[in-house]
Amino acid sequence: MKRIHIIFLSAALLLSLSASAQSFRSGYFLDNYVYGYRINPAQVNDRTHLGIALGNIDLQNTSTLGVSSLLYPYGHGLVTGLNKNIPADKFLAGLSQNNYIALDESINLFALGIANGKRMHTIEINVRAMNTENIPYDLLAFIKKGGTSAYEINGLSADVTALADVSYGFSTYILDGLSFGARLHFLVGLANVNLDSKARVQLAEDRALLAGEAALKASGLISIGKTETGDYDLGSIGLGKEMGGYGGSIDLGVEYKSDFGLDAMISVTDLGMISWANQISANASAMVDFSGGTIGLEGNTVTTDFEDLLNLEKMFAFKQGNGEREMRMMPFNVAAGVRYFMPFYDKLSVGVLGTYHKAAYTSWWDARAGLTLSPARLISLTGNVGYGTFGPTWGAALNLHLGPINLLAGVDSYIGKLGRFSGIPFPVGPFMENAHIGLSLTF
Repeated sequence: MKRIHIIFLSAALLLSLSASAQSFRSGYFLDNYVYGYRINPAQVNDRTHLGIALGNIDLQNTSTLGVSSLLYPYGHGLVTGLNKNIPADKFLAGLSQNNYIALDESINLFALGIANGKRMHTIEINVRAMNTENIPYDLLAFIKKGGTSAYEINGLSADVTALADVSYGFSTYILDGLSFGARLHFLVGLANVNLDSKARVQLAEDRALLAGEAALKASGLISIGKTETGDYDLGSIGLGKEMGGYGGSIDLGVEYKSDFGLDAMISVTDLGMISWANQISANASAMVDFSGGTIGLEGNTVTTDFEDLLNLEKMFAFKQGNGEREMRMMPFNVAAGVRYFMPFYDKLSVGVLGTYHKAAYTSWWDARAGLTLSPARLISLTGNVGYGTFGPTWGAALNLHLGPINLLAGVDSYIGKLGRFSGIPFPVGPFMENAHIGLSLTF
């Protein structure tokens, strides 16, 4: 019986290709961060900048599952929580009702900002990707415990989106110290795959009842092969030939710089939608009544003597459906921040930044306070700490101006408690990390 869930879980993992990166939040605290308009489109730079291929690269990973939720020390090594030597209550206590794993990545191919300190025009081309998977609690409880319980396994899902983003932005001072900005994004959907499922399982000592259904949608440069019977084969995923959809979004922001060293801003970014063609639409359902047999777990291997389990893949075969165009909202961000430059030394500042990220599967918030030191125009160094959905957060960034060359490196992270195995540190609980590097030219 547990092979049902292994099938769905494997399908979800197969869809984990790679993944719209969020704005680099530590960059807000930097004094010479030329891409600050990504956080707040009202930012007006003093100088023109150009970035090609390496302008901005964001690599973000998020999980509500810490390593301690999955791996446990036993004997002289580590075993998974499914190992028979790990008590079920200990393993399940570290899980949430919904357990998310997400990758969030962005590569900037081209960026140009034409600025003179009063107004600014920006043009960007980015390749963006988003991937989120949800593993429900009852799925892992079913695999771990079995027994005679009933399990509602709803929300086992995977969603992968890849798109190209072409944007134009304009910001200007509308009053003394008050600036307004907006960026328009034209989105081209390169690929989207969405898998969602639900099932109810009732186990008894000599009987297992299962009712389940799943839905699969795919658009764009995705091709899914078929079996000899004409059903979709999730193990055969390749490249397609058509664009998946088109859409747009907008960024809006306001910033105020006072005469006494206090700056404040508020913004909303990526507010928009994209329409997917859903060239592939498929559904699967099953109603199964097994009598006799047992389900067990030896080590990390599921064992059964249900002969009919060998045919469960066919019972859950994805039948072709009628694809219809579907409009979906983009994940968006709301940010608000305040910075204060010290009256005794204006190269030193403190600030706070709050961010809320809204997405279909994973929404989160982040609040952090930072300290920035910029002793000369060529260098700005910042560090920040705070708290968010995933626990304690910290960040750091260094920006260097070496003549016309602008170099940036930094990290945003939720780490929390760290453990060590064979000298290698790992996050014990839920975590998020965002590594950011950038190279651009300023004029």
